[in-house]
Amino acid sequence: MPKIPGVKRTFHEAVGWKAEDFFNDSAVVELCNAIEANDIAKMKQLIAEGVDVNAIGEGGVTPLLWAFVDNQPERFQLLLEHGANPNIKTTTRLNAPNAFAVGDSVTTLAASSYFVGPYEAVLQHGGDPSIVGPHKQPMLHVIVAAPISQELKKKRILMAVEYGADINQKDSKGTIGRTAVAAFQQWELALWLLQQGVDPHYYPPHDDTNMVGSALSHGELITPGRKEAYEKLLQWFREDGYDLEAIQETTRQLREIKVIKSRKRFIQRKIAEQVRQGLRPDPNLDAEAQDEWYAERRRARQRQAE
Repeated sequence: MPKIPGVKRTFHEAVGWKAEDFFNDSAVVELCNAIEANDIAKMKQLIAEGVDVNAIGEGGVTPLLWAFVDNQPERFQLLLEHGANPNIKTTTRLNAPNAFAVGDSVTTLAASSYFVGPYEAVLQHGGDPSIVGPHKQPMLHVIVAAPISQELKKKRILMAVEYGADINQKDSKGTIGRTAVAAFQQWELALWLLQQGVDPHYYPPHDDTNMVGSALSHGELITPGRKEAYEKLLQWFREDGYDLEAIQETTRQLREIKVIKSRKRFIQRKIAEQVRQGLRPDPNLDAEAQDEWYAERRRARQRQAE
């Protein structure tokens, strides 16, 4: 196969991808081989002959995904211009678990990639700015958690919103504001998101913490280099009417309650196991726990009698 100038080994070679292992259609295999070789003329010929640019192979791989890796913009753009769908999701990790997750699409991969060009190209050619990626993460959350610069994140978020994404799009933990403070303590980005209209007040179902509470809990171990940005974020919350000291005290009390409940459940399981094995109560248990031990033994005997 011809080599791409300046590329010693393609991504496909590095992870052992062979088109024939993913596609049964020989024409699609030929297209993928042309993509890997960066043979634009051959790609144009095959597309003109009617080869399906949206063929879906094993694990959800597509010619567009085949073109995405290695950051060769011309071949990628060519497929998009001929109708390649960037929203098709993978159903396996494609034998490259360090690169892909189940539920990835070219759209989400472009959103989290340090490659600059593909993201805009994808949105311009039908990429869904609200698509949900791996782990049920909407695309804006994928961007916030991505290993890219905060400036690039800002540009991509604004572009997604321009193409129709809701800046208050939520995952199971809440808005992207909460994702920003929980994922690597991105205080500057979190403040910027608030300035763009992200709602700090939202509480996810079955959760007693919103963006403000999450920021306070993650700020307990803040490093000196991040303190200034963190203080600016807290000041924004204060100006928005939050009593941060009261929230911290409430959070502390809730944490203590959770610890107590967790310990109680542990002791109850331990007591039930001791009774099941016919053991005497643990002398290290306090009086209340020992009373529970005898109560559990009575319940066990009643169940046996029934």
